[in-house]
Amino acid sequence: MFRPITLESLRRISPSIFTAEGAAGTSDKYQHISTIEVVNGLMSEGFMPVKAMQNRTRKADKALFTKHMLRFRHISSIPTVGGLFPELVLVNSHDGLSSYRLMAGLYRLICSNGLVAGDTFKEVRVRHQGDVVGNVIQGTYEVMKEATQLLEHAEQMGRVELSQPEKEIFADVVHQLRFDGDDTLTKEAIKPEQFLRPRRYQEKGKDDLFTVFNIAQENAIKGGLRGWARDEKGRVKRASTREIKSIDQNNALNRALWTLAERMIQLKGV
Repeated sequence: MFRPITLESLRRISPSIFTAEGAAGTSDKYQHISTIEVVNGLMSEGFMPVKAMQNRTRKADKALFTKHMLRFRHISSIPTVGGLFPELVLVNSHDGLSSYRLMAGLYRLICSNGLVAGDTFKEVRVRHQGDVVGNVIQGTYEVMKEATQLLEHAEQMGRVELSQPEKEIFADVVHQLRFDGDDTLTKEAIKPEQFLRPRRYQEKGKDDLFTVFNIAQENAIKGGLRGWARDEKGRVKRASTREIKSIDQNNALNRALWTLAERMIQLKGV
């Protein structure tokens, strides 16, 4: 049994979930449905919120309309033998720039990793028009079917063993994805092999694709990697990676990493 987030905690973590009206300047076609109405609708179907976050903004007047993300787990969910829960990932904002997005996800108990399905899995979008709550609930059941397949793919990854050269190739691509378009000192300081370093004893010495993928995902998303590099003046500087807190960047990297792992399955001919 898991412990859902209370509504009081949701309001503290992500107040934009409770915004009662849309931002100024939204289209006449935009129908404001507060995310909390969707949350209540999902809870009535047995889907309980287990995690929430919202984007940061420097402008106080935009804080209540900014993008937010919630993860839900059905109250009947029990973990698989490998400690995995299927989850629903919901993204929305009240600034008129985002529809409701629904994606399949997994939660891994051993490392508290929240994974998101790659591009090969269906994503449902619900516009802010019509029966928004009903359409989100309908989309939820479509996405949760995808989550079942996600579990099967995870189990398949667990049966695929990677050689050291294959792990190094995987790490090279993760490094490129993490620092895509980034020419900063941090990119030079952090080496690809650092994404393969496990953070806990249970993952040491394991070469299956699913463990390698989770280790790399955690290192890429949660940050904390440290290294040294020379700046443009030749001075040696220390650099470290930060946790990715942008919802769009978090989801994009998560999805890209999952797609990478699935491509590795194909390359292995499984």
